[in-house]
Amino acid sequence: MEKVTLDLNDIASGKVELSSFKSKLDALDLSTYQNKEVQVRGCAPTWAHLLVAGRLFGKVKRLEFLMDDGKEGVPVEVYNS
Repeated sequence: MEKVTLDLNDIASGKVELSSFKSKLDALDLSTYQNKEVQVRGCAPTWAHLLVAGRLFGKVKRLEFLMDDGKEGVPVEVYNS
């Protein structure tokens, strides 16, 4: 199974605000992640991670958040179909 990374910094960087983040997320082509194992990483508020996860549930095979440990990140599984 192919594993891909979705970096929240590619959606929004700097100060992340709910309205602008939602707009950018709406414009993002999530079909790229269809039926794949996805790791979400990036420095963003928890609500941003949850919005992304909500859009990916049911579309991806597996979803993990990469928690930063100062290296490559520690994967935390949040969804597995």
